[in-house]
Parts: sequence; C-alpha cells; structure tokens
Amino acid sequence: MHELSKQVIDYQSLKKTLSDLTQKLEAIESEIKFYMGEQEEMNVDGVTVRWTKITQNRFDTTTFKQQHTALYEQFLKQSETRRFTVT
Repeated sequence: MHELSKQVIDYQSLKKTLSDLTQKLEAIESEIKFYMGEQEEMNVDGVTVRWTKITQNRFDTTTFKQQHTALYEQFLKQSETRRFTVT
C-alpha cells in the first residue's frame, strides 16, 4: 500500500505541473497570436508559425432534438465509461 500512496502523490504532483505548464503554454500562444494579428503565417528565426482559419460544419444536436424529439430518441446510443479522478 505504501507504493500506491507514493504513486498517488506523484500523480497529483505531475497533474499540478502539467496544469502550470499548460497555463504558461496558453499564455505564450496568446502573445504569439496577438503579435501575428491577422497574419496567417510568419517566419520567426527559421520557424514557420501558422494561425489559419478553418471552417467546419457541425450537426446542431440541440436544435434537432427540439424539432425532432422522437427521431432523435430513436438514434440515441447508450454508452458506459469509467472516470478516473484523484482528489
């Protein structure tokens, strides 16, 4: 059980580190995007940085469910997953 306790502590520590690094990465990304403005591509010291616009079409399940409730329910598929949390 001592080994499991160590693993849990290591897990929590790494999750915190990952969260901190993610925040730092997002801040740097925001700064780069701010600097780029409307440019979609730029070269910085031999490194190509792209911030391109992408258009996607997505199915609006909320509206479909409201307008076609019975049909929506016919195509529902139940699934089961397990959620892992350490608090």
